Amino acid sequence: MGADKQDDKIFRHLVRSGIPIAYRPAIWAEVSGASEIREPGLYQELLNRHAGESSPCLEQIDMDTHRTFPTNVFFAGSGPGVAKLRRVLIAYSWRDPAIGYCQGMNLLAALLLLVYPDEEDAFWMLASVLERTLPSDYFSSQLLVSQADQRVLQDLIQLALPDLYNHLEDLGTDLPAITFGWFLSLFTDALPIQTLLRVWDVLLVYGPISLFNRIAIAIFKIHSAEIFATDSASNFYVLLTNLTSHLYSADKLLKVSRPSLC
Repeated sequence: MGADKQDDKIFRHLVRSGIPIAYRPAIWAEVSGASEIREPGLYQELLNRHAGESSPCLEQIDMDTHRTFPTNVFFAGSGPGVAKLRRVLIAYSWRDPAIGYCQGMNLLAALLLLVYPDEEDAFWMLASVLERTLPSDYFSSQLLVSQADQRVLQDLIQLALPDLYNHLEDLGTDLPAITFGWFLSLFTDALPIQTLLRVWDVLLVYGPISLFNRIAIAIFKIHSAEIFATDSASNFYVLLTNLTSHLYSADKLLKVSRPSLC
């Protein structure tokens, strides 16, 4: 038992340092449970079984696949990733008709397709993230869990960074206007890819609380000086969007959040 705990501690330390690119697909599949839930052949069966059928999700999927990661050559225009992304999302909508498709899922699937060349592998990773990593009903039509997370984050910022919280209150900012997108997309629409992959390493090992609360608060800590310098809510929104899109130091981000990653 002691050896197992020590091994787990070493593994978690290595994860915080970043999973090597060559090992990331296999490790993600293992720690997320994707390897366990995988049913060989089911992905193609779902696509074949429902080929030509109409679905209330199809129109939204078609719109979103063509505006996902537009600056990435894999997905831009008629890049090879567009058709793969569409198939993965359609297959999942048939796997779980209760959820079907929700905006934000396209970004998760797109990131996974950048890690997994085989779209079936990406499909099972998406299924595992939605069904095992995230809280149940996270992508339900009401998005109640996501909205609750926003209230929790605001409370935590008030406790951890009271002066910053008061400054944002004085500016009249609506924090969820920024952070709701962070959480719903698991930061795929906020962070550069190099940092994003490191954050997902942590997400899949430590769970969503680490991502949603610790990482988010770390971003505010790192950029507190710039945030204090803002003098309006609109300037704050522009600033934070620009800061996160240029947050290239994953080591710094994870180091700041590390006291909570035990």
